[in-house]
Amino acid sequence: MIEEQINTPIAKLPGTDVLNINLWNKVNRAYLCKAITELIHEKLATPVIRSSDKRITHFRLYTDKSNTYYEFTGEHRKMDYWHIHKDSLCKFHDEQEVPNISATLFFIEMQETFGIKPFTLTHFIEETNNTLYADAFLESKGKIQSDKLADAGYQLIEHQMDGHPWATVNKGRIGFNLDDYRSFVPEADQIIKLNWIAVHKLKAEYSNIEELPFETLAYSELGDEQYSKFKEVLLSQNLNPENYWMMPVHEWQWKNKIVFQFAGDIASKCIVPLGPGEDDYTPQQSIRTFFNISNPDRFYVKTAISILNTSIYRGLSHKKLKVAPLVTKWVKDQLSSDSELQSTGFTLLGEVATVGYKHSEYELIEGAPYQYKELLGAVWRESATPYLNEEENMMTMASLMYVDSKGKSFIGTLIEKSGLSAEEWVGKYLNNYFTPILHIFYQHKFFFSPHGENTILVMKNYVPERIIIKDFVEEIVLTKEGKQNVPDNIRSILRDIEDQYATLFILSGVFDGVFRYISNILHTYAGYSEDKFWEQVKDVVIQYQQRHPELSSSYKKFDLFVPEFIRVCINRVRLLTYGYSENTDIPVPEVCGTIDNPIKN
Repeated sequence: MIEEQINTPIAKLPGTDVLNINLWNKVNRAYLCKAITELIHEKLATPVIRSSDKRITHFRLYTDKSNTYYEFTGEHRKMDYWHIHKDSLCKFHDEQEVPNISATLFFIEMQETFGIKPFTLTHFIEETNNTLYADAFLESKGKIQSDKLADAGYQLIEHQMDGHPWATVNKGRIGFNLDDYRSFVPEADQIIKLNWIAVHKLKAEYSNIEELPFETLAYSELGDEQYSKFKEVLLSQNLNPENYWMMPVHEWQWKNKIVFQFAGDIASKCIVPLGPGEDDYTPQQSIRTFFNISNPDRFYVKTAISILNTSIYRGLSHKKLKVAPLVTKWVKDQLSSDSELQSTGFTLLGEVATVGYKHSEYELIEGAPYQYKELLGAVWRESATPYLNEEENMMTMASLMYVDSKGKSFIGTLIEKSGLSAEEWVGKYLNNYFTPILHIFYQHKFFFSPHGENTILVMKNYVPERIIIKDFVEEIVLTKEGKQNVPDNIRSILRDIEDQYATLFILSGVFDGVFRYISNILHTYAGYSEDKFWEQVKDVVIQYQQRHPELSSSYKKFDLFVPEFIRVCINRVRLLTYGYSENTDIPVPEVCGTIDNPIKN
């Protein structure tokens, strides 16, 4: 008897369109290679070398289970970094190769070896699964080939990036559901409108640079008609617009936090919904910041959003909001008269206005977890678009770490299209990115974090002409000498650092956090030796010091040619130190041993 076949339609629920076993295996393999690379770098994973030749090293990494281990090959790079070959990664159980790689199972198998607490491991797996889903989403979209990306617009490039290179769980976004993910993450490439609310001046504070009183900001951001409509919303409820500030709020934050945690304030009309603005926005890599695509010259808008992503909740501190425009003014005043910086076209995007709203009860609790005091706020930051000259375009510096699905690097493509040699192109990049950073450090005695996502490359004919730095206000750190020159109204807010650790801003923040990855991309995918790259980095430092002999005492105090420097770790913080416990302050990186300096004398 022939069995009758029944054609049953396959049931589908939202979110499954990006999931199939081949793609899932691919992103798990890629994620685990990255994770192992960073865990070796942070001295947490210690694989055994089975054999090696001049270029390739064969590793075995044992797990907590005596019958389970992993094998892979890699190429050693400077700064204790390994470029792992993705296709070489294999898992063995009872001497038999396991066909599929599971990134989350790996951490369970290594729990005792790494020393991860069960509570932490559970939350880490949740964050890892979120990251893997995002990786699958990106993979299912298909990476744009580097040749095409080189001619793409600023936002298209922004939305192709795949997250923090150093953090393993770089797209965790704990708090988002599927609809949130499809609406609010940069890789989803969505356009949204921002909802606005009015907040009473008794509980909210507007801070601004002198040139931007609230009326000026409101007309600039909303336009006359929209601003008038919002005022009418207040008047229709017998509320005086003069008693309120207006601000945008993230839709997720409103639905998940504000409407519940500020219910009393909404009921008493301290917070009043106004409706959506007219402009279209799209999210940036930092999730909580939006770029205005209707009017690109208008400000970036940064909103509080209490999701956990890359180690911290993405709220906005009222304390920092209050002083952000003051810090912007001080920093810009310091640098605007610097002829060397001006000659390079170096630009800072100031945080020119903010609104912060305090929660009546959480603010009274001493030692409350920081995220409960960062629930409602907004920042207006200058747009980079007005700073562009004719024939210039811009792209996130994170793009220099991009490699397409065919193994073609973005940086290699830019070099090819520029018509320059790799050495010439790298020289242009280093002079226009690294030299201003050195100058600010040695001349002005402060620093910030100019990593890939915070740095915009201004390009002309595929060559970096200069840089624009954004999101610098919260990152400002001063040397002891630098703090003496800070005005009283912001001195207590800005962080300072012991002189013995100040050079880590460059040695760890730039060398380890940026150049480690770019040099590997150049070496592996663009055929440009990492030795040549680091020689050029060294030359930039030497040339800068020779141009400024008057700073020779600072070069001795803050020596960039030391044999080794402190190894700063961020993944250990998540796995071992802070975990997922609630803390009064945001987590800080951990240190573990030292790294050989790639430009040491």
